[in-house]
Amino acid sequence: MLESVLEILSRYPAMATFGLLLFCGLGMPPWSEEIVILASGYFVAQGDLLYSQALFWCVAGILAGDSVIYLLGAWAGERVYNWPILRRHLRAGTRHKFNRLFFRHGTAAVFMARFIPGFRMMAYFVAGNLGMRFLKFLLLDLIGVALTVPISVYAGWKLADNFDRAKELIHEFQIPLIAFALIFLVVFVRRRGQQRRRRLQDLKEQRRQRDQPADTGASGGDREPPRAG
Repeated sequence: MLESVLEILSRYPAMATFGLLLFCGLGMPPWSEEIVILASGYFVAQGDLLYSQALFWCVAGILAGDSVIYLLGAWAGERVYNWPILRRHLRAGTRHKFNRLFFRHGTAAVFMARFIPGFRMMAYFVAGNLGMRFLKFLLLDLIGVALTVPISVYAGWKLADNFDRAKELIHEFQIPLIAFALIFLVVFVRRRGQQRRRRLQDLKEQRRQRDQPADTGASGGDREPPRAG
């Protein structure tokens, strides 16, 4: 499997990395996203790609594939459950479970799906289908990608002659990465909540200040003028 990926990438390592990761997002190739990312690191070691170029094409391909699934959820909806290519990835049982997770922990559920390969496509489809804002979805996905892809490309680069060790290294870092991601997510959500509450409080204060002169004027106009003598 790895040999076939390396053969495909050997011709056009940049665009082929993008294309394979786009197809991985759609659940189409037989190889995993992790294999393609490690293989891009191999071509950094061979001098065919810069590390920054490998990162760019990996991130672009992953985000493009994930965005297609999100947009299918938003635009095509439940019709895709009958499409042969996607049907096996979007089974009813898994869908119902994730629907419940999404309603309870929408942001956290979508974010953590980046670290659970078998759950990823369903999570992104449901995020689009149930109305998560696209920019929010893209930001969550980008943060998850930024936590994983640089390490995987680097492992493929430095361990180009021992991909088995590179894969072991990625799995060793997986649990600490998930823990770090959860901490990051909690901090992120809390800060967003605090900012939202501050904006709401500021709006209420502005409205109160804006309405106060009008109330004073109205109440002053209702008073009867003092009688003479």
